[in-house]
Amino acid sequence: MTRIEVGRPVQADPSSVALVLAGPAARELWPPRSDRLIGAVAEQRPALSVTLDPPGRAGVGFTARARVHAGDRVVGTGRLTILPTSDSTVVEPAACEVRLSIEAADQIAERLRRDAVRYLDNLAQLSRERSSAA
Repeated sequence: MTRIEVGRPVQADPSSVALVLAGPAARELWPPRSDRLIGAVAEQRPALSVTLDPPGRAGVGFTARARVHAGDRVVGTGRLTILPTSDSTVVEPAACEVRLSIEAADQIAERLRRDAVRYLDNLAQLSRERSSAA
């Protein structure tokens, strides 16, 4: 097993990010299959996908259980945390950090790390867009 830790700053308050993850976006933001092999002879690996429990309060932030699937098999489990990074006494745009920590099978670790980084990038962009639209 390999432990994968990725994090990303987000220019949105933690509640906005949690709301994004409470809906269908939690699954839809995972990048599309990025490891498709070319050629009919080569074995095709199943796409990775993520499921997240709805985020729940954890102190000043939020946390959600994460499961990574390859086809219909669970190949990794972990937690997604959302923690505020700005001082609430200072008047500035709210910000937070999103961290994804997953224990995964060694053979998919590099592919999962790449997809997890893209997932957090997609989450940061959507959260920022929705937060600034409000």
